[in-house]
Amino acid sequence: MADLLDFSESIKSLYLVRHGETSATKKGIICGNSDIPLNEEGIEQSYTLASWFADMEIDSIFSSPLQRTSFTADDIAKACKIPTYFKHSGLIEKKEGEWEGKTYWQLRDEDPKAWEKWSKDPINFSPPDGESVKDFVARVDRALQDIIHNYDSGNKIILSTHAGVIRSIIMNCLNIPVENFFRIDVPPGSITKIEYSNSFATLKYCGLTLESYSYSL
Repeated sequence: MADLLDFSESIKSLYLVRHGETSATKKGIICGNSDIPLNEEGIEQSYTLASWFADMEIDSIFSSPLQRTSFTADDIAKACKIPTYFKHSGLIEKKEGEWEGKTYWQLRDEDPKAWEKWSKDPINFSPPDGESVKDFVARVDRALQDIIHNYDSGNKIILSTHAGVIRSIIMNCLNIPVENFFRIDVPPGSITKIEYSNSFATLKYCGLTLESYSYSL
């Protein structure tokens, strides 16, 4: 299928970077807004990501304020020789409230009624003090529109963020129904690229993981 982007419009290349491994991702723990660091493997993935972007003439970098994403943004900014980057609260992972710090199997055993509600309607259900997937996806779309329209972001933009945010951006850009949220896999330490204009967007690749790049910061 031909690329349907209108090349008379300004096209932005969005590189959506998921942070690397943490102790929580290894154990299947829900971390959401929890500010946990990268583990040793995640730090190595951050260096590898920085190496991959080093010669790409990136215009701007935006990051979730949480340390697992800002660490990655720091590494990439150094590799790209970009003196500063923006921390944007709209790029924070889905707020899971009282579910944070637990696994889904713990939740099933500890609160079977809430688990049943989530299982029946995972898109509209909100954990206590958390947000629903539906509200989260809408929040991420507002953040993306803010970044594109209200910042001098240029045409090659890195967003250092979380799996749920990347899923949300993909669905918003491609008009994918929110019910498909859990059907998109975004591995730790991966890159997703979208070419974006005001009228159209194309997903170039999703969840690219890197194995053989290195960069000395």
